[in-house]
Amino acid sequence: MVPPEVKVISTLFSVFLVLWTGAALFATIKPKTFWRITQGWKAIREPSTAYFVFSRIGTAICAIIGLLLLIQPYLH
Repeated sequence: MVPPEVKVISTLFSVFLVLWTGAALFATIKPKTFWRITQGWKAIREPSTAYFVFSRIGTAICAIIGLLLLIQPYLH
């Protein structure tokens, strides 16, 4: 039998991973909108296209990691 503390921590970790993956997917699909929400309020001008390309690559990697961590318990 699993102790209740472990179930609570497991649930909180799953919620964190869902939020992490959702934010990473949103940033991958709409990098300019994500930049405007998170960084645009303090910028004088919009960054170059290369910034958004590398941002999209990085957030896609984070989304893949999040998805793998979410489905990992079901792979055994």
